[in-house]
Amino acid sequence: MALKDTPPRSSPPPSQNGAGTAANPGHRDILLALSWYYPEIHRGVASFASERAWHVTFDFDDPIPMHWNGDGVMTLLGVRQDMWRRLRRLNVPIVDLAESRPDIALPRVTMDNAEIAQMAAEYFLDRGYRQFAFVHRWEMGVSRRRREHFRAAIEARGFRCSVLSWQQERQRRADTREQRQRWLVHRLTELPKPLAVFARDNEAVEVLEACFAGGLTVPDQVAVLGVDNTEFVCDCLRVPLSSIDNNLAQVGYEGAMLLERLIRGETAPASPIYVPPIGIVERRSTDNLATEHPQVAAALRFIRENADRQIGMIDIVKHVAMSRSGLEKAFREHFVRAPIEQLRHTRLELAKKMLRGTDEKIAAIAQQTGFQTPDHLCRVFQRQLGITPKQYRAARKAPRGRLHMPQES
Repeated sequence: MALKDTPPRSSPPPSQNGAGTAANPGHRDILLALSWYYPEIHRGVASFASERAWHVTFDFDDPIPMHWNGDGVMTLLGVRQDMWRRLRRLNVPIVDLAESRPDIALPRVTMDNAEIAQMAAEYFLDRGYRQFAFVHRWEMGVSRRRREHFRAAIEARGFRCSVLSWQQERQRRADTREQRQRWLVHRLTELPKPLAVFARDNEAVEVLEACFAGGLTVPDQVAVLGVDNTEFVCDCLRVPLSSIDNNLAQVGYEGAMLLERLIRGETAPASPIYVPPIGIVERRSTDNLATEHPQVAAALRFIRENADRQIGMIDIVKHVAMSRSGLEKAFREHFVRAPIEQLRHTRLELAKKMLRGTDEKIAAIAQQTGFQTPDHLCRVFQRQLGITPKQYRAARKAPRGRLHMPQES
């Protein structure tokens, strides 16, 4: 039977709910069935569950117990075909926490892969990169959406992005780590340098290992940015991995909120609910500026280190000991923005980071990021993002105080 066939009901009859719920309508028996385990998703679900007296069943070995009989399911569909075949037999609401299987009509709460890709592209462009690659192992919905948005953001700035897809290029090779490393060494070696590589944390680790095996230096020749910010993965490497914190705890929490509404009989949303990422946690794998012009590199470092101070073009020119016209010409040839535009952009990114990661008042953030006044900060936000700083903060901070979100480094 095709996977597009009728999905589980969004609200089962009360008689089919679990016995515990019939006895006490305030309690729910919930199944957490993940094809790929994310501790942060589990933490977000647990935070909601503790507030609502949910009983959550989770099993590594048997994600969908044969005799489970409860009120609702939270899942993360992936490459495992058997999971959906088993889940679709359950006559309870189901919420998917990923978009790996967009062909299956389920209510979804998931990370915003379009914004994640845009964030990665802007991050590399800000560091002067002009050669880019997207690496992924499987052609799933998540990786395809992330890949297409990353490539589109790069191409919109006039550059090209190479796509390294193991599934597309493996041919008759066995799907082993050894074979994937040989393939990556060959592909990475042939691409022009300096190269900016974007991949999920697990694939990013394989990229790092291929660089080490192929004699490519990280981050000087190849800068690598991951997604998921799995700290016990990113920190325990020869070169620690920079990664995007994609707010998975919030995905779990908001997925649980949606499941509760569906159990109560509310209509499922017509489109997925996307949770924006928190930001990039920088580590050594991207600690580099991809420009061969020494004055441009010096100016970029000066801007990054002093954007919170009251500096201007005169200060930048004085620091690099170069004429204003000469520096502006060098930026046109070796970077993506003019010096003063880069200063404004850096200040905006710093303000966004503070809005995401602190509870500082808007006036204090304006003062600490070089904008001086909250009015100036608000005007820049409206012009660049179409929203106010307060709206930006509300969209990217957890609505419940119990969820402590890690901050960017």
